[in-house]
Amino acid sequence: MATPPWYESLPEVMSEAEYQALPEDIAGSIEVVHGHVIKCESPAPQHYRIARRLAGSLEAARPISGPCLSVETDIDVVLWRVPKFTFRRPDVVVCKCLDDPGQKPDASQTLAVVEVSSPGTVREDLTDKRTQYAAAGIPLYLLILLDEKYEILEVKEFHLDAVASEYRLHRVHQADLELELPIRVTIPFLVLTAP
Repeated sequence: MATPPWYESLPEVMSEAEYQALPEDIAGSIEVVHGHVIKCESPAPQHYRIARRLAGSLEAARPISGPCLSVETDIDVVLWRVPKFTFRRPDVVVCKCLDDPGQKPDASQTLAVVEVSSPGTVREDLTDKRTQYAAAGIPLYLLILLDEKYEILEVKEFHLDAVASEYRLHRVHQADLELELPIRVTIPFLVLTAP
């Protein structure tokens, strides 16, 4: 498929105001990191399926009592605005419920982020995004590692060491994702990957 002309004409750097002025379809195809535009390619359908099913499972397992939690897919999370505007769009986000239904969460409202990582994106997900999410203070980072056939190899569960502002590997899940926080749930990998 040919690259649309607007894709090539995007600037290399962008402010938050410039990003917010973009048409929704164009804004949904980029991320902004330290003011620099990152063009995002559309992942394979299996990638979306895993993210969608994970979000559905987490949403269904939200506690009835306690703080109100929202589970979202493909939503912008502003990591910081200073020194330069930075946002990422994780595959799945667990955040505190927001008062304004149109509001997107910032890092201080975000409890967990999930990236579904194919072999082509694993380096960025394990280094850049992991460092950025930790610097923003997001307590939990889940990295779902896929093989070339889009089967789940493992899920790495990272917890934030707030003093060091970096993630520590808490657990590696091999056949089931078993979470305690922010939502207690057990999800077999097959539930996420089955056709």
